[in-house]
Amino acid sequence: DSLLSRRDVAAFVNSYPTLDVAHELVKGDYTAGAPITLQVSLSRDADEDDDDSSDPTVIAPYFPGKKIANWWIVIGEPKTRQLLAIKKVTVHRSLAVRLEFSLPQGQHAVKLYVICDSYMGADHDIDLDPIDVAEGEDSESEEESDEDAMEE
Repeated sequence: DSLLSRRDVAAFVNSYPTLDVAHELVKGDYTAGAPITLQVSLSRDADEDDDDSSDPTVIAPYFPGKKIANWWIVIGEPKTRQLLAIKKVTVHRSLAVRLEFSLPQGQHAVKLYVICDSYMGADHDIDLDPIDVAEGEDSESEEESDEDAMEE
């Protein structure tokens, strides 16, 4: 039960991941049930002179093994409590990720969450612009065309 040295504290502080998050919703006609794509770019705020700054290994002296900092990229709609997309990634220096999800007709307030599995307080909670989703393909016309094909 020894106290942490200043060197231990400095190593932890220097290893704390400062992640920059950029996102872009791929433009298009959003219709019910059709895929919507969100591009997410993650980059660690790393010193170019420090080669260890991109090391995703967590400083965790009481963890029973080597621990890599992973990030969960989550798209959700808080109002309906729906999880729309999720992906687990490891960021060394930078990473670009595409997530696809679909929504029903209407206007949706969607959030992007970037959650670290190793450090408290490193998470991001980003409100996306409201997404207006139009009515999708009419399923009745497909049924009618199936019936017409059967009659022939």
